[in-house]
Amino acid sequence: HYSWSQRRNYYVGLTGVEAFVTMQFTSDFQEKDIVFGGDKKLEKLIDEVEQLFPLNNGVSLQSECPIGLIGDDIEAVARKKAKEHDKTIVPVRCEGFRGVSQSLGHHIANDAIRDWVFDKKETDFEPSFFDVNVIGDYNIGGDAWASRILLEDMGLRVVGNWSGDATLAEVERAPKATLNLIHCYRSMNYIARHMEEKYGIPWMEYNFFGPSQIEASLRNIAAFFGPATQGKAEALITRYQPLVQAVTEKYRPRLIGKTVMLYVGGLRPRHVITAYEDL
Repeated sequence: HYSWSQRRNYYVGLTGVEAFVTMQFTSDFQEKDIVFGGDKKLEKLIDEVEQLFPLNNGVSLQSECPIGLIGDDIEAVARKKAKEHDKTIVPVRCEGFRGVSQSLGHHIANDAIRDWVFDKKETDFEPSFFDVNVIGDYNIGGDAWASRILLEDMGLRVVGNWSGDATLAEVERAPKATLNLIHCYRSMNYIARHMEEKYGIPWMEYNFFGPSQIEASLRNIAAFFGPATQGKAEALITRYQPLVQAVTEKYRPRLIGKTVMLYVGGLRPRHVITAYEDL
């Protein structure tokens, strides 16, 4: 099954005019395609995307379970169509999320960026010393936007905020950043280590769950960039103290003496513990 869609948290506007989240291209996969292969239909689908959306910067091919079973060569299709349309086409062979707790799927996605995006196009992006990539924050609740505000308020430039809703350009220029900041180390450590080995970009874990962890993370990040950034970080922390105090005073009386049960297995439960400890 080959289909195409966009991120739903960017859905604003009129369908088919400036918003395309609900638009789907389908290749109408049939039994004969399972037997003989569906790569020809994939080629046609990419051609149709190019005709209908000629301003697209690239296409990602993410194969689902039937493709893994029949073994379509999506990499060959990607190479052929990328050359034909002069566009970035990224094949991701990750049927069923693969691996224990999706761990192999994370690795495959990281490798797809390494092999199919990095160093493929010249970019006129002008880097600066204060450039950072925010990696492994999927922006499910808009939290990456909040993180970006804090980092920019202390004088840094977030040149890539991925993956949640990164643009292709953000990922392409990632190797030009000064520091990689990783929010979910388990899913994105592969690409961070690759960038450290190949481009010499150091990486740092950070945690923006709860005020004490935000303060500690801001100070750690600022220390990397020097005294001027550290001064801005301290001013930022001071500015938010009244807000933190107000939230604590509101909820703490209701929580004193109570026990928190964490339903483990969701988003980063170990990070949430410290947020409860703050209260």
